[in-house]
Amino acid sequence: MSGPVPEQIGHFRVLRLLGKGAMGEVFEGVDDQLGRRVALKILGAKHRESTEFKTRFLREGRALAAMNHPNIVQIYAIGEHERRPFLAMEFLDGEDIGGTLKRGGPLHPGDAAEIIRQSAVGLSEAQRAGVVHRDVKPSNLVVTTAGIVKVTDFGLAKALQEDLSITATGVFVGTPDYLAPEQAMGDEVDARADVYALGCSMYHMCSGHPPFRKGGQDDHYTAVVRRHLKAERPQLKLEIAGFDEELSDLCRRMMSRRPDVRPTFDELIQKLGEISRRLGGRVPPRHQDVELLKNGTATDGERTEPPAVHDGGNGGGSSSKIVAIAVVAGVAIGVGVSVAALYVFNK
Repeated sequence: MSGPVPEQIGHFRVLRLLGKGAMGEVFEGVDDQLGRRVALKILGAKHRESTEFKTRFLREGRALAAMNHPNIVQIYAIGEHERRPFLAMEFLDGEDIGGTLKRGGPLHPGDAAEIIRQSAVGLSEAQRAGVVHRDVKPSNLVVTTAGIVKVTDFGLAKALQEDLSITATGVFVGTPDYLAPEQAMGDEVDARADVYALGCSMYHMCSGHPPFRKGGQDDHYTAVVRRHLKAERPQLKLEIAGFDEELSDLCRRMMSRRPDVRPTFDELIQKLGEISRRLGGRVPPRHQDVELLKNGTATDGERTEPPAVHDGGNGGGSSSKIVAIAVVAGVAIGVGVSVAALYVFNK
C-alpha cells in the first residue's frame, strides 16, 4: 500500500493523488512560484534502492527534457524526494484518443488524419533529438480542449546513442497491437518503428479496432504479435464502405513490414496535411458510423503476405464532461508496462 499523500514534493505543493501503478505514483500539484498546475510522477518507494529503475525513470525525464515542442508533453523539472526521483510534468485538459475510441467508436477519417499528422510532427521533433518513442498508441495521443495533439508517455523511449545495458531485461517492449515487426523480433529500432505504430493507430481510429485483432479468443498476445510478423496487412478501403483510397493506401504503407518502405515523417506530414484538408479534418475529432464490408479484414495468422516489391499508394458527439488528464508519461516505467494518462472527471 502506498503511504500518506505528501504535502510537498520538491518545491511543488501536492493537492491529491491522481493514480498509482506498479512503479510509482502520480499526484496533482501546484508550482506556487509560477501559479501553475503540474503532474508529479514519482518512483515508488519500494524501488528507491534499484539503480535500474532509477536509471529508467531518469532516462524518461532526460528524453522529454531534450525536446520542447507543442506536440510533445512538456517536462518542467526533475528532482528527488526522499531518495526517490520525480518528474514535474505538464498537466493537460483533454482526452486521450484511446478513451475517445472507447467512448464513441470510430473517428471521422479526416480528423484521424489530422491527429496522426500532428502526432507525426511531434515525433519528428523526437527523432531530431535522437529519441525513439517505441510505444506509440491511441492512449498516448492526447487531444487538448484547445485542439492540440500531444504525444505522451515516453516511458519506453530510448536515445539512439544510449548504452543498451539497461534494456537487457526484456527482448522487446511495447504494446502488441501497434508493435513494429522489427521491434517484436527484438531488433534495434529507429523512428520508422514509430511510423508503423502511427499507421496501426490510424487504422484503429478509422475502423474502431486495431488492425490485427479478430475479436475472438485467439486474440491473445502472441497471436497478435504473430499477425504483425506474418499476416497480410488489412486495408481500410476493403473493410469500410466508401473509405478514402489515398488515406487507406498511405495507412497500409505505414504498416509495411519493411521499414525502408514506410514513409518518412516529413513525407507523412505533407501527405496527411493534404488529405486532412481535402477531407475537412479537424481537432477535437468527430465520431463517424462506418459500414463494414463483409470479409474485409485480413487478419488470419495463417494467411501470409508475400514480400513487398511495390508498396502501393503514395461530427460526431462529444462528452458533456470535461476530462482533466494529468499527462504523466507513464506511471509504470518497467519493460512492457506503461500508463499514459490518468483521468479525473469533473462533476
